[in-house]
Amino acid sequence: MDSKDKKGKQDSLRVDSNDPNEVAYLHRQFPDKHKQTIVDAIKVAGPMRENIMRYLEGKA
Repeated sequence: MDSKDKKGKQDSLRVDSNDPNEVAYLHRQFPDKHKQTIVDAIKVAGPMRENIMRYLEGKA
């Protein structure tokens, strides 16, 4: 689970699918994708932001 009181490099590298703010941030980057699609992408690609972005861009 992502600890909100500890921020650092790992916080920017990972996405927590249970955190509405993190899902909303990705949704702003991919406005053509439904929020559920983004949550599903996190589950498929894993929590690493780079992998999620690649998956949503269709490169994974």
